[in-house]
This record gives sequence, C-alpha cells and structure tokens, in this order.
Amino acid sequence: MIWLLTCEHYSNGVPLKYADLFLKAIDVLESHRGYDVRVAPLFIRLEPLFDESFHYRYSRLLIEPNRSIHHKNLFSPFTTTLSPEIKADLMSQYYLPYRKSVEQFIDRYIHEEVIHISVHSFTPVLGNQDRSSPVGILFDSKKKAERNLAEVWKKCMKEVQPDLKIRYNYPYRGSADGFTTYLRKAFPENYYGFELEVRNDVVLDLRSVIYESIANFRGIIG
Repeated sequence: MIWLLTCEHYSNGVPLKYADLFLKAIDVLESHRGYDVRVAPLFIRLEPLFDESFHYRYSRLLIEPNRSIHHKNLFSPFTTTLSPEIKADLMSQYYLPYRKSVEQFIDRYIHEEVIHISVHSFTPVLGNQDRSSPVGILFDSKKKAERNLAEVWKKCMKEVQPDLKIRYNYPYRGSADGFTTYLRKAFPENYYGFELEVRNDVVLDLRSVIYESIANFRGIIG
C-alpha cells in the first residue's frame, strides 16, 4: 500500500507575471477565498507519515487545481475574463503540471494500491450555515472499500480524542467535483481517495490528533 498526501489550497501565492491582477485584492488573497487558511502547518506536520506528498504553490484564485477543466469555477472572478491565450498559459504552466505530477505518481504505484489523502480547511460559518463539527472525511459513499477505510480512520481518530465530532462527507459531498473525484475515474481499481476537511479555527489544535490517527490508520492498513 502506497500513501499519498496532497494539498491543493496550500498557498495564496501569485506568480509575479500575474501579480497585477491582484493588486487591489490583497484582502481577498489573505482570506479563505485565496487559500485554505492554516492548512499548510497541518500538511507539513503530516508529510513524514506518507510515501510522497505534493502541494500546489499558488492561490486557487489564479486557477483552481481542485476543479475539473470544464468546471464553471476553474477560473476565479479575477481570471475568468482573461483572453483564451492567457487562460491557456495558466492551464499549461500551473494547473496541468501539478495535476499531472500527482497522477503520474499514482500511475507508477497503482499496482500496489494507493491511499490518497487530500487535506483542506473550511470556514466555521458560510452564509447561514453554522459548521459546528470540526472534522469531515470525504469519500465516495458508493465505493464500499472507501467507506470501510473511512470507518477505520474515524475509529482511529476517536481512539485519540473520543469527544471529537467527525462527520462523513461534510461540509461537502465526497462525490462533488474535485481532484479525488477525477482520480477515482482515472484509476477505477486500487485507488482510494479521501479529502480531509478541518475547520480552520481548530486546525492547529488538531494537528497532533490527526497525525496520531493517520499513524495508527497506516499501522492497521499497512
């Protein structure tokens, strides 16, 4: 079993050649719209547990690495009106290199089976939705193997912190458009994709809990 860690919203960085697009949007870049707040320290803490790790270096406001090519939100309000030529550059220089590097790694080891955990953070409040649970494990509920693995992982978290509230496919559906959804279709056998969602006001507090849970999870699964 090969263990893979990724983070699609690690950074709010912008390449210098496109910095002018965001000169009046610094506040937006520094908000959850620009990246997953506090997810980088979690990713860094978890890296030693995995066989390989990848993170996207730029803000999702440049181009969204966690969306499919034809998704309506692939480009943000800051880039959606750019010329086809510039959009093609964003695709070829930033979006595709990241996605292909992950996909090529999986392809290299898929015969051994690959567990992929993509780490994210979410805001405590979105509109009128109060997101009280601090942790969500996203997966394809139609895949029995993924559900079974999610149950094992949840038990591992509960063993570390029994009072921790953990929900499946929360605050988003695991079958919604995303990188793991794409990879499940690309690798219908031997690939198990999960998105770990942690509320951004408790990410730092839960780093050790999540680290220990994955260490135990890997110890059980192999």
